[in-house]
Amino acid sequence: MGTTRFSGPVAYSGGGTKTASGPWFTNFPIGINPDYVTQFDDFTGIAVDGTNDWTYSQLTSGTGAILADTIDGWYQIAGTGSDNTGASLQGNEVWAAQASKKIFFETRLVSSDADQMDIFVGLCENGTLATGVPFQTNNQIGFLITDDSANIEAVCDSGGTETATDTGVDMADGSVSGSTITNARRLGFVVSGTGMVEFYVDRVKKVTTTTNIPTSELTTWFAAVAGETTANTASVDYLLTVSSRTTDGMTQFNDQP
Repeated sequence: MGTTRFSGPVAYSGGGTKTASGPWFTNFPIGINPDYVTQFDDFTGIAVDGTNDWTYSQLTSGTGAILADTIDGWYQIAGTGSDNTGASLQGNEVWAAQASKKIFFETRLVSSDADQMDIFVGLCENGTLATGVPFQTNNQIGFLITDDSANIEAVCDSGGTETATDTGVDMADGSVSGSTITNARRLGFVVSGTGMVEFYVDRVKKVTTTTNIPTSELTTWFAAVAGETTANTASVDYLLTVSSRTTDGMTQFNDQP
């Protein structure tokens, strides 16, 4: 697995050290740095609030739920033995590519049958879950895995014009059970202004896209739909989206004034 990780303000803040010395929480910024907007769900609770925290949708008889007694906390979407069954989570449209700002996204994904599910994870416009939504939706930045192919594609779509690039890395059939997690992939991207998105698989950069980057308002999505009459599953360990906030020219300070 690669050793690349988000540095700077997402992983460390102020004058924080990048070494492992000292308390692990030294200069920890996520959720406490007012210069950044953060959405982080680690799925460690009993159930997802599908009304107030997320919009939860089912396609036909598909299901989505937090897995019980699973190390690290996981959310799993399952088909129910019929083709085109699944579910999704989506939030509010609070993210947008903007000049001189960055958006960071990362998740950890497992698929039980990598070439028999449609899976999208990343940022997209709000929509009603369907066999084509959000998988073929306008205005999105994220990762797409399509039925009949285990390829992980990096996708940018602006107004229906798409740039889709194979990352060169495939999903493999995996599982999530108790403390045993197999064939998980970390998928992340960094949006820099309105002109570049860098896509990472297992924290190694695989694709850089400079075209068809949407500037409309987007929301965090995780959606999966089974592509066969088997109860296939797709699971995420967490969903993390972080954006730099407009600070009116102020600079971040290292010490309390």
